Amino acid sequence: MSSSQPPSREKKPLGFDELIAIVVAFGTIGAIFFWVTGRNPDRLRTANWQFPAVFSQPAVTPESPRILTPAAPIPSPSPSPAPVAPLPEEVVTPIPLVPPVSVAPKQPIGRSTQAPATTKPKATKAKVGPVKFSDVPDKYWARPFILALVDRKIFADFTDSKFRPDEPITRAELARLIQRMSDKEPRRKPIDFKDVKDKSPAAPSIDNSVKTGYLKGYPNNEFRPDKQVPRVEVIAALASGLNLKPSTKATKTLQVYKDRKKVPKWALDKVAAATEAGIVVNHPKRQLLQPNRTATRAEVAAMIYQAMAKQGKVPA
Repeated sequence: MSSSQPPSREKKPLGFDELIAIVVAFGTIGAIFFWVTGRNPDRLRTANWQFPAVFSQPAVTPESPRILTPAAPIPSPSPSPAPVAPLPEEVVTPIPLVPPVSVAPKQPIGRSTQAPATTKPKATKAKVGPVKFSDVPDKYWARPFILALVDRKIFADFTDSKFRPDEPITRAELARLIQRMSDKEPRRKPIDFKDVKDKSPAAPSIDNSVKTGYLKGYPNNEFRPDKQVPRVEVIAALASGLNLKPSTKATKTLQVYKDRKKVPKWALDKVAAATEAGIVVNHPKRQLLQPNRTATRAEVAAMIYQAMAKQGKVPA
């Protein structure tokens, strides 16, 4: 039996699909080749057809222009500071407007606050100034009463630095002092005195002293404003205005005065009540009332002060 030989392999022709695959492969390779050579033909000379160099080139070539392209516009913004110049100008313009607004209220406030602070002590000093009368020495007996009434503007309208404590006082002047010291409400009817004109400067004071019950007129509707006031009338006027009444018989109270018999009968109760209230002032002899002697300005000041102390208006 003869040995059989293996069948010989015959080459089969390429199919249609295989041909297409080969064409696509070569086409792809060719496309890559032409893409590389088209990007940088100089690289083809030094590449020595080594594929690693071919693939490294496209990575380097795009990076170099990308880095250089942004580097070029960087200096271009340098001229841009030109528009920055108007910014400080716009900021500077409102700045001068702010100080006048803040400074303006501060200056008048400071001045207005200091003005009254300086005027108040001056006003206080002005009150103390007229108190120093050249004819009222420090040891004068009526000085405390005079200064107290001057400070309260009961004695006022001084033309010089003299008080004239020993000068007499008129009925019109007494009416003015009573009006200043009294806050009593008028309850009596006014009297139309024929010797007091309506336009007289003393008319309001006289009218007030009569309606408040301090002073009265004389017969025939006379007030006698220019008459010098005796001491008994000053005492009776203050006792009448304060509605003082004697607690005992007038004759008993008046026994303290050696000249008690000189007191008019119409004034006995008034003088007795004023004596009990401590309004009567006798200087330098307390046992001498001297009721009919003309009252001095110092004596009237002392008695008015005592009347105010009785009312609690001044220290006793």
